[in-house]
Amino acid sequence: MSRPGPKRKVSDLRLLFEVMVADRGAVFAAEITDQVDLKTTQGVRDRLNDLADGPYLDLETVANRNLYRLTDQGQKYLNEEIRSSLDQRTQ
Repeated sequence: MSRPGPKRKVSDLRLLFEVMVADRGAVFAAEITDQVDLKTTQGVRDRLNDLADGPYLDLETVANRNLYRLTDQGQKYLNEEIRSSLDQRTQ
């Protein structure tokens, strides 16, 4: 899922999580900028655009803005990652 290169300050998993917990299950980048440790809304948008090229996130243009929504595969991936994290905490 992640692209090669230096370690990212905010993981793809964290970005997908923030999309998942949004009130409507879909977000504009500006709506999650405060929840992630990236400096600008454009930085969040760039990362979400990268993720929308893969199987976990869909992108829809609404009023000339990008709206991001988890795919079914993205939801399944997040469920598995969260379950695994919780299992590790209880061991």
